[in-house]
Amino acid sequence: MELSEYFITQCRAMGVILRSTSPNIKKLVSGKKGKDQVGIAATYNFNKFSLRIIYTEQGRNAYAQQSIWLTFSLDDEPTLPFSVYDILAFCEPSNFNCYTYTYVDSKELMQDCFGEITGLLLNLIPGLNQLLENGVEKNRLITSQKESINRYFGDNVIESSEMLGATGDKIFNLMLKNYFDAQIECAVIGSQSLFYEGKTEKALKKLKKSKFRTQYHENLIKYLENGGKPLKENEVIKEASIKKGSSRHGGGIKGMLKYGAFSLLFTLAISIIAIPLYYGLCMLVFRDSFYVMGLLENIVLFPAFCVLPGCAIAIHLLKRNKKVKKNDSQKVHSPKLNSATLMFIKCFTILAECLLILSFVTCLNSTTVFYENSFKYSEEDFPLSQNECQYDVIDYFAIVDGYEIDGEFQKDPHIVAVTTSGTKIDLYNSSCFSTEDFKEKTETFLTEKGIEIKNVKTI
Repeated sequence: MELSEYFITQCRAMGVILRSTSPNIKKLVSGKKGKDQVGIAATYNFNKFSLRIIYTEQGRNAYAQQSIWLTFSLDDEPTLPFSVYDILAFCEPSNFNCYTYTYVDSKELMQDCFGEITGLLLNLIPGLNQLLENGVEKNRLITSQKESINRYFGDNVIESSEMLGATGDKIFNLMLKNYFDAQIECAVIGSQSLFYEGKTEKALKKLKKSKFRTQYHENLIKYLENGGKPLKENEVIKEASIKKGSSRHGGGIKGMLKYGAFSLLFTLAISIIAIPLYYGLCMLVFRDSFYVMGLLENIVLFPAFCVLPGCAIAIHLLKRNKKVKKNDSQKVHSPKLNSATLMFIKCFTILAECLLILSFVTCLNSTTVFYENSFKYSEEDFPLSQNECQYDVIDYFAIVDGYEIDGEFQKDPHIVAVTTSGTKIDLYNSSCFSTEDFKEKTETFLTEKGIEIKNVKTI
C-alpha cells in the first residue's frame, strides 16, 4: 500500500475517533494538464468550522517533501484559512509542541504522526468550539489572522483581492500558499525548529529579528523570555521527522555533498569501463598504423569526459533510491517524481550519453596516427574528423622545445611537421607527451622515407 492510500485510511479512522462525518478526500495535482499527483487532502466538516489535513508528497521546497500539515477554516470566513499554530495561539496559548511533520516516508512514522494529531484534536476541537461561540474572541482570531497575512505581504492584500473578484480570489489563493509555505519553513528549518531542538537562545534571537511574526510567534517569544523550554510530548516525532534534514531529498549542504559523492563514485565507475573500451576502439581503428601519438594522454584525461554521465546516473539512482526495512510498515517510500522531473532526468541522461559518445569520437580524432604512406592529424581542440597528409610533401619533422613571448622562452615540447612549401602543421602540443618516444619510434621509418627529424628550440 502506498503512503497516499495509507494516509486516506488513517484519515477515515481518525474521523471515527473524532465523531466527525466521513472526510472528503481530494487529490492534489499539479502540472500543465493536472496529471501529476502531489498530495492528498482530507476535509472534515464540524459545526462551526472545517478541518483540513494535507499530505504533500512533493513540496516546492526540500523541507516540504512528504509533509503533513493541518489547516482550519471558519464557517463565517470560509476563504480565510488558519494553520494549526494560528488556532493554538488562541485556544491553547501554552502549547508549543511541533505539529508540522515532514519526511513522513513510512507507515510506521505516519501512524505515529496521526497518533499525535488525534490527541491534539481531541483537546483542541472543544476549545475551538467554545471560542467560536464567543463573538469577541472569534473576532480577535479573525482580525489577528488578517493582520498577519497583510503584514507578511506588506500590504492590505485581503481587501485588495476582494475588490478584484474572481481574479483576485485566484491571486489570493496563490499568496496564501506562499504564506503557509513560510510557516512550514519556519517550523522545519527556521526559528520554531531551533526552539524544538532546544536551542532556545538562538530561537529567541531569530524570532525577534524576524519581520514575519504571527500571534503564535509572539506567544512563543514571551514564553522564551520567561525561561520556557521545549515540551517533551512529541519529541519522538520531532526526531523522526524534522531532524532528518532536507538532505533526505537532496536539499541543503548535506544533500549537495551526497550528490557530489554519488557523482564522483559513478564517474570513476564509468571511467573504469570507458578507458578499456576506448583503448580497445583505438586498437581496432588504428590496427593498420605503426605509431599513434597522443593516445596515452587521452586515456589519462578521459575521466573528465565522464563527469556528466556520472552526474546523470547519480541523480537518476538517488531519485529512485528506496530504503527497505524488514516489515512493510517501516518501508521507506520515496515521493513519486512528477512528469516534468522525469522528463528532465530523461533528457539529461540522453545528453550525458551523447556527450560520452562524442568524447570517444573527439579523443580518437585528437591523436596523430602514422601509416605506411601518410599520417592523419587534427589541430582542433575537439575534432570530429582528421586531415590526411602524404609523406612526399613533408620536408622535415621538428621537435620543438617551446616558444618565445616578448623575449621570454616558454618551455612547451611539441612536434611540428614542415612541408616543402613551408607550411607548418602543429601535430601535438602537450607537456605529457614524450618527444623522445616519438623520435625513437619513428626516426628509422621516416629516414627510409627521406624525411629528417630535427631538434630545434623554437619555430
